[in-house]
Amino acid sequence: MDSTLSSARRRCSNSAGATPADPALPRFHQVRLVLRERLRSGYYERGIPLPGERLLAEEFGVARVTVRSALARLAEEGLVIRLRGKGTLPAAALATAPHLKLRGGLLENIVSMGQRTRVSVLEWRRVPAASAVAEALELERGAAVLKVVRVRKFKGQPLNYTEVYLPAELADAVQRHTLQDMPMLVALERSGISVSSAEQVLGAALADIAVAQALGIAPGTALLRASRVVRDESGRAIQYLIGHYHPERYEYHMQLSRVGRDTRIWIDNERLPPT
Repeated sequence: MDSTLSSARRRCSNSAGATPADPALPRFHQVRLVLRERLRSGYYERGIPLPGERLLAEEFGVARVTVRSALARLAEEGLVIRLRGKGTLPAAALATAPHLKLRGGLLENIVSMGQRTRVSVLEWRRVPAASAVAEALELERGAAVLKVVRVRKFKGQPLNYTEVYLPAELADAVQRHTLQDMPMLVALERSGISVSSAEQVLGAALADIAVAQALGIAPGTALLRASRVVRDESGRAIQYLIGHYHPERYEYHMQLSRVGRDTRIWIDNERLPPT
């Protein structure tokens, strides 16, 4: 079974430009990744059904229920349409899915994203600052901080999972009900705190169980991770954010310029549900 699936991944890579899936991932996820790359590359012609579950199961050397799970996830992503009695077809809107793009400064980007997306607050509570949080916010270890955990979605699909920490005295400015409808930095500015600058570090991380569940992915999936410290005009650290971003729906683009122009940042979202 393992050799058959590996062979299918190699065939897909050679013929359709796909990247082989990680063999450590669940089988349905491996199949889904290969099929997703085939769909993106045009390996399957639009308007013509994909091979049936039985044929795909034979090709990948897995059970039909594994293929069914992979196709169901692709349907949730809007990449295929499953029609009773007609099979599974590539989505007609695959090549023209809308993009989410943000341009401008830090606060402008966040305002723009807040207007186009929806957020769910999973956690809002005061906690003692762990070492990393205390260091980022320049507080004593164990000092009281506000912890906010949120999931942001675009057209029903999760984009990112964020943990945000603020000094406890700022908690009144970002009440839980406020954060359902307003970006956190906007709420801080409305309370009289002027957001001035931010330092951000990008890297890679593996999804733990909580992040995987929130983003609808398998635990252990590689993610883009961003950590950011935001400061006010006096240089005081007012926010420490740790964000994990969906690997198939989120790209981070930076346009760099020489002296005399501000750096511009925008974000592209290429995996959206059909409208």
